[in-house]
Amino acid sequence: MHTVQYEIINIPAIDLERIKLPRFQRKLVWPRSKKEQFINTLHEGLPFGSVLVYPESQEPDANLLIIDGQQRLSTIIEFNRDRLKFWKPLNPEIYGSALLSINSSLPDGAQLSESEFDNLLHQDRRSLDDWLDDIDDKASRKTVRAEFGRIEQELSNYVDFSSLLIPAIKFIGDKSLIAEVFSRLNQGGVKLSKYQVFSAAWIHTQIKLSTSELQNDILENVKKYYTSMGKGAAFELDDFSEDALTATRIITLSDLAIALGMYMQEHLNSLAPQTDNKIAELGFGLLGVAVDLDNRKLGKLLDYSDFIQSNLQIILEKTERICSNLQDVFSKMLKVVKANKSDEYARALSTNFKTLSYFAALWYLDPDSPEYRHTLRNIKGHYLLDALTGVWSSAGDQRLLEYQPSYKKRDYLTPVDQRELESAFDQWLSSNTAGIRFNGETKAIITIHANLTYLAKTVPNGESFELEHIIAKKYFEAADEKTRQALFGNSIGNCMFLPKGLNNRKKAKTLYEVNTDERYTKLITESFYFSEQDLEDAIGAIASGNRELANSIIKRRAKLIADDTVRILLI
Repeated sequence: MHTVQYEIINIPAIDLERIKLPRFQRKLVWPRSKKEQFINTLHEGLPFGSVLVYPESQEPDANLLIIDGQQRLSTIIEFNRDRLKFWKPLNPEIYGSALLSINSSLPDGAQLSESEFDNLLHQDRRSLDDWLDDIDDKASRKTVRAEFGRIEQELSNYVDFSSLLIPAIKFIGDKSLIAEVFSRLNQGGVKLSKYQVFSAAWIHTQIKLSTSELQNDILENVKKYYTSMGKGAAFELDDFSEDALTATRIITLSDLAIALGMYMQEHLNSLAPQTDNKIAELGFGLLGVAVDLDNRKLGKLLDYSDFIQSNLQIILEKTERICSNLQDVFSKMLKVVKANKSDEYARALSTNFKTLSYFAALWYLDPDSPEYRHTLRNIKGHYLLDALTGVWSSAGDQRLLEYQPSYKKRDYLTPVDQRELESAFDQWLSSNTAGIRFNGETKAIITIHANLTYLAKTVPNGESFELEHIIAKKYFEAADEKTRQALFGNSIGNCMFLPKGLNNRKKAKTLYEVNTDERYTKLITESFYFSEQDLEDAIGAIASGNRELANSIIKRRAKLIADDTVRILLI
């Protein structure tokens, strides 16, 4: 029989400054609606779930680490800092009535907007009194003052912090078990990703970083990650100090994985998603590749911690080289032309597991070998073929294993067969549905084609281009509903990068109309732009409801774009 390792306590709401956030905690995830529901629960005096905390010491007033309940405690603190933000949407009738009463008492032209009213409610009493004193009519001033007083009282009494007690379970077991307790508690509710569970369970693993440039980059990424976690949180981050981290250079295995994901996000931004929730998948997956471990069994990475420590510099050097090689390939294909020159990429055909398969295929090859060069050259054809056939859309982790040495069922040494890619493209085109808006796949394919053909050669210097409809949206939107629903205005056949502002809701010029000096003649030819007759026929067909003719013209150009993309990609 085990000794009970917890106590039941109550934490006064006015004492929440004692709360600190452990490093393994996830960021806040409650949406606004969930927070408002919780505040309404407090207002109605209904019971709510206990939080789980751990005392830093045995002193009665010791700081408490949140093990579970961060969302609830953070919401309480957020409400107390800005009660109006929560109270207003929960009490719209009272709020609206007060504003209406105030405005009816103010002279014409002095009525308050909602934002002005809110600003006055946020101000201190002296500032509010100064504003009230400027109201000349005594009776009006009295009415307005009473309404403000009524709302202030509503805000003050909505949740009584002086008597609010937060039920808590104080864990008094060994501190080394905190992360495990956290991961067990979160089996229900807002589900933790497996990477968050790893971060909790591996909190005591240690990776010592050297002072090499690459390991310095990893250290800086760990700092950025924890600094980001602390921003906007209602609690102080426990057991984290930039100075201490700089001095010791000791991180955890999960820290390393997340920092690797951040490194890939920065140095392979043509493929790596720029969202926080995908960083861990990339970083942990890359460590799995480095130790030749099935991605579905990443929990066993802990068994490889000594190997990872001993080979860390090699792992980082391979990561740097492959990131650089792949970025060179895909930045040329996926870079989106923008007037502001920002690094934006069309990533809709990318998946993390597909990207990791490139690392797996290259990881154990000699970078000076023909096999390495052939693999790198062939990857771009496979990238498009895999996207068109959707082979990474499910069970991507299982497919990834097939590129690793332990299984070695697949590689990228064999070039994509042109007829196979053309056939996949034809099938993809046939599966498209009617519409006007371009989806991410269409935008990515057009970006690839444009970057490898007309944008690379025929764009006039200094001119801004944007991905647009060739046959302007206004023609599709003006069609009758039955026709509009059957038109393929969203096809790659009606999509290309055009001079900025040439074709949008307000403008519908064609390249022929602005080609008086023939500056766009090569662009028209190399982009397979519609002929003048086809363009005129398509616009007329849309207006007359002849959707078969309009679609046939669009689909004919789509086939030309598909075949040209295949040709140029496999050169």
